[in-house]
Amino acid sequence: MLERWEVIKVFRPDLHQPHDKFCICISWEKRWFLYINSAPPVARKARELAVRVESYEIHFLIKASYIDTVSFIDDVPEDHIEVALKQKERCLGALPPFVVQRIKREVLSNKSLNDEKKRAVFN
Repeated sequence: MLERWEVIKVFRPDLHQPHDKFCICISWEKRWFLYINSAPPVARKARELAVRVESYEIHFLIKASYIDTVSFIDDVPEDHIEVALKQKERCLGALPPFVVQRIKREVLSNKSLNDEKKRAVFN
């Protein structure tokens, strides 16, 4: 089980280019995550609402990255989550509070997210 704002590194073999993804837990019950990506989102609105984080702000990053606050990921295979949770090196701890606040600010300004998803971020 993960708490909100905890991060795990999950291998996603089902992606176009299979690789590890940093997954921020938003709702364990719904298995909602936000991704930390190495590049900003392509879509203009998503790019405007993305949170840029520097490598020195989050201990496991090796370069500046982006948290997509528009796309809630709900398709991480359960067995991949379980594998990640069993490997200590893939359980990366919680995001720093100042990064969480930046995510919340962008989620609050996002008119396209429904109330249920916004509540998951704030409650």
